[in-house]
Amino acid sequence: MGPALLAAFLFSWSIFHSDLSKREAREGVPVVNMMRGGNIWLPQINPQQLRTKPPLFYWSGLLTSKLFGEVSEITLRIPSVLAGVGTVFLTTFLGMRQFSATIGCLAGLIIATCWRFAYLGSHARIDMLFTFFITLAFVALWELSRDERKSLKWLAGLAIGLAVLTKGPLGWLFPLLAIFIFSRLHKTFSVPWAYLLVLPLAMAGLWLGVGLMAGGEEFSQMIYQETVGRVSGSEAIHIHPKPFYYYIPQIFGGMAPWSLFLPFALWHGRKYQDTSWKFCLVALATLFIFLSIFPGKRGDYLLPLYPMGAVMLAVFFSRAEKGLTIPTRIVMGIMMLLGLVLAFGALLPELNFDYLSLNSRDRWMAQLLYDKHRPSTLLLAIGTIGMLAFGYALAVNKNSGMKISGIIAGWAFLLYLGVHGPAAKIVNEHTSFRPFAEELKQVSENRPLFNYGKAREDLIYYLDSPITETYDDPTSQQPNALLLIKKSQSQAWLQKHADQKVLLEMNAAFEPYQLIGKGE
Repeated sequence: MGPALLAAFLFSWSIFHSDLSKREAREGVPVVNMMRGGNIWLPQINPQQLRTKPPLFYWSGLLTSKLFGEVSEITLRIPSVLAGVGTVFLTTFLGMRQFSATIGCLAGLIIATCWRFAYLGSHARIDMLFTFFITLAFVALWELSRDERKSLKWLAGLAIGLAVLTKGPLGWLFPLLAIFIFSRLHKTFSVPWAYLLVLPLAMAGLWLGVGLMAGGEEFSQMIYQETVGRVSGSEAIHIHPKPFYYYIPQIFGGMAPWSLFLPFALWHGRKYQDTSWKFCLVALATLFIFLSIFPGKRGDYLLPLYPMGAVMLAVFFSRAEKGLTIPTRIVMGIMMLLGLVLAFGALLPELNFDYLSLNSRDRWMAQLLYDKHRPSTLLLAIGTIGMLAFGYALAVNKNSGMKISGIIAGWAFLLYLGVHGPAAKIVNEHTSFRPFAEELKQVSENRPLFNYGKAREDLIYYLDSPITETYDDPTSQQPNALLLIKKSQSQAWLQKHADQKVLLEMNAAFEPYQLIGKGE
């Protein structure tokens, strides 16, 4: 229970500090529509645009919103918090059942303090709920390999079916492919294929049948593109095309700081004969290779392999006598670097971030935070001392895998607690679309509102009124119409339409928006 309770505090702490991001609002808008009597079988951004995911995550957001009486940032994020905590618990349980209570506890601490896992555990995104059901399926299948209880067959099939209803066919293909490979390597494991095949297909088939009746041709076209089109790399959908090696740096970034030890854990694991180790290795390698083959890639897609990676890392820390020096020194270097950053922040009142090798958005945000929200000198000095203290603790215990892992877990936990809390609140002041949407409501009143191109989901969520997408001048047909447009595009628009002017402008965000119209 320890790692799960720690994760519950870390994830729930973060949900109060920021408004919905664009990606979160993409999942929140369909919940708002369902809450207001919309079709609960077909998640929709608007009546003309279906969300391209099954409905289970939206149902979970609808349930928490019903319990609280309204849709809010908190009610939309609670399902991810619960799923994240549940995944930490399942990871701890799996490590305990496969190896020992110590390894299980360490595996839970490792996954709770992986960067991307801690982030997604407190955001209204589908990936964490999907990861929970995938992990539940693997835990049930592992227990089934040790015990032939019929209830475990039902649990495994049900978990896979719920994964499919969360994110689609991958929830079915991935665990079945992994367990097929594992059963070929260990022929003594009798796989209950009937339960794993029929039950998920029946659950998905029920939803598909209802969806076809409610959504017709539009729904069937969406399903085709999300299955056949996504596999074939269709240009009709946005699949984030990336090269086959894309996930190598992504897993290092997503599982940071623990990913530094992962290559050494895999190398040392070649000597392990444990069936439990091979079970985790097969699951991790299957998802990694399987997803690398697909043209469309995102770092979040790797989240379901984190539990297996966490268990393998916990085994490595408990057994390895060599292979710790290099990654430990790298982590120490990161701690020293962060200490230097904090020290410079305390000593230098001005700093130009244009010379750093960051993308333009990150440079903009770093410069803004440094200029307007730099903490006090005392707080920066305390942070510097803290980083040095963690680095010294690693140096003293560099030959003890268990002590090293404990120090890193504590360091990462405190770091995330600050970043996902107060820092997130500060960043939110300059990225949220809520203030602009509230001003927009007052200015626009009942005038028809258009957006130049595709409207942002967070703007739709906070504006809470219809926005029509256009690439033409809406005032040619409706003189009192208003147009939302990015500031970077507005100058060319105003030069072309001299009779229009800027009525409202955002004072935040990296790419601010303007409201353009003929005025009154």
